[in-house]
Amino acid sequence: MATTRIEPERIRQLNDREPDGDGRFVLYWMQASQRAVHNPALEHAIQLSNEHAVPLVVAATVIADYPEASARHFSFMLGGLGRALREVDARGATVRVVSGPPIESVTTLAEGATLVVCDRGYLRHQRAWRSELADELDVAVVQVEGDVVVPVDEVSDKQETAARTIRKKINSRRDDYLVELDTTALDHTGMPQGLRSDIDLDEFDDIDALLSRLGLDASDDREPAPVDWITPGTAAAQSLLDDFLDDISHYDDNRNKWAQDSGVSFMSPYLHYGQISPVAIALDVRDRADDDAEGYLEELVVRRELAVNYVEHCTDYDSWAGLPEWARTSLEQHADDERDQTYTASELENGETSDPVWNQIMAEIRERGWVHNQLRMYWGKQIVRWTNTPEHAHRTLLELNNRWFLDGRDPNSFANVGWCFGLHDQGFKERGVSGKLRPFTTAALKRKDDLKGWLEE
Repeated sequence: MATTRIEPERIRQLNDREPDGDGRFVLYWMQASQRAVHNPALEHAIQLSNEHAVPLVVAATVIADYPEASARHFSFMLGGLGRALREVDARGATVRVVSGPPIESVTTLAEGATLVVCDRGYLRHQRAWRSELADELDVAVVQVEGDVVVPVDEVSDKQETAARTIRKKINSRRDDYLVELDTTALDHTGMPQGLRSDIDLDEFDDIDALLSRLGLDASDDREPAPVDWITPGTAAAQSLLDDFLDDISHYDDNRNKWAQDSGVSFMSPYLHYGQISPVAIALDVRDRADDDAEGYLEELVVRRELAVNYVEHCTDYDSWAGLPEWARTSLEQHADDERDQTYTASELENGETSDPVWNQIMAEIRERGWVHNQLRMYWGKQIVRWTNTPEHAHRTLLELNNRWFLDGRDPNSFANVGWCFGLHDQGFKERGVSGKLRPFTTAALKRKDDLKGWLEE
């Protein structure tokens, strides 16, 4: 039987335990890579199941109190997860979905396992979960990295300061890891007995009911509501990607035209939840776009993986202390500058400022959980001018971003918010309040698209 080679640099054993020769199954904890295709952790788990001649159990943990997550986030996540788990079930694996504390749940499921496979997450709590799991279990715990193109440890062993410092390091290795990942058939498809499951696959047919059972009220007007303009799951992501690639020859011309969606792939929510592989996207882009691919690959690979480098190597990635020293110093020197206006966090969240452009962007964020990146940058850059202190501005922007955006709370979000405060950037002409931060004005929006027409829509 043919198998698919997974690059060894993606694989790391997290403890010094051995597989249990008397184990009854291999357990794969699907957490960061929530997809059934082009998933190195899943394929490696299948190969290990075949090697040890035991079935595969795929476990997903639904954590109702996941940090900063709302019904909006859970609706999209559960919609994609249900589709992925049905595909995994169709491949012959035993699927279990558990709720509650993740380590306690996975540790319980791992009783009787030959070994455990997990995917890789980069945020503080994701790393802690995997470390704790590896310490708790008496069998080998193997991590397989599948949500970046170039494995993060292969790129750099330090925090990079800008795209220019990491670009060559990534691009010199990029093509080594742009490799098709075929599926591997399971040799043993028996169902191990006695394994708990809190959520059955058929419950994913009614996401609203499932949200309610998890204690997440999708009808609460005070909370970010689920959105219906984008469909979750790998198949939907691929369909959007196909549409985008049909017109990618115009990407460089259209990417900054923020009043239309023609230059946008909409991949960020899918990448956030691991519903599509960045390698699969890059392969499609490179193979179908040819000479028109590099602009998009710069965003998908270099810029996105610069953000992963940031959260991997900066312990303070979600706080003021994680910003560059030059930016903090400059902003602190202007902390007492007079502001034209100041707003409370509630007024900002409700779009109650004197800036109609900002208010309309905030309304779109509240409604859709997404805006064009040009609008997102303008939106983020203004808050420092409207809050009492720059540190409060950073905290407010991060809270709004993580609360309302579908793709909030991931490495890109922390890096993008940081960019509004000088991260991965350089100093510009010094101004009152914002110091040496790069400005982003309505004039910049007007140069790129029809601001008047957009406001009148």
